[in-house]
Amino acid sequence: MSADEVAALINKSPAKQCPLDPLPTWLLKDICDTISPVIAIMCNASISHNKFPQSQKSAIVRPLLKKTTLDPFDLNSFRPISNLSFVSKLLERIIDIRFTQHADQCQYNLFSLVQSAYRKFHSTETALVKIHNDLITTIDEGHVGALALLDLSAAFDTVDHQLLLEILRHCFCVTDSALAWFASYLSDRSQVVHINNTSSDVF
Repeated sequence: MSADEVAALINKSPAKQCPLDPLPTWLLKDICDTISPVIAIMCNASISHNKFPQSQKSAIVRPLLKKTTLDPFDLNSFRPISNLSFVSKLLERIIDIRFTQHADQCQYNLFSLVQSAYRKFHSTETALVKIHNDLITTIDEGHVGALALLDLSAAFDTVDHQLLLEILRHCFCVTDSALAWFASYLSDRSQVVHINNTSSDVF
């Protein structure tokens, strides 16, 4: 990962910030040319040592009301939002780019042909176009068309990490040092819940 690549990612990043960041994002963008070589060294060290930095494994969780009409005394009315440090998110984007390149360029076509998320030119819009086309085609052929929808909005909260690592190894050819990096990324994470200027214990 070069300093120029890091600088491009920094400049494309939204101007959001987290209390975990030592300086605001707007300032980081202003000194991008100076700081990007340092961040590139940090990211490359993480990759070469197969470890996600322990200092970047912390999150501040803020429960946000899903809708203003919901009962604020019901815990199910809230959506937990994890705030991560800027460097943590930047390193995640770098690995995402590398992993997507690996999956796209592999001779075995690791991504499903109908996956319409986290891929270039495969958005929710293309998914809707495909579904619409499939239904119209089915009806034109004289068949009955039906659409079943499954809500997986909370699925990421229940992913088994060991199972995920096995899928990366067996289905996406992620092995050795790369797999060790993902194992490090998933392990020993901590978080603190912030509500109304009050913080929970670290867990």
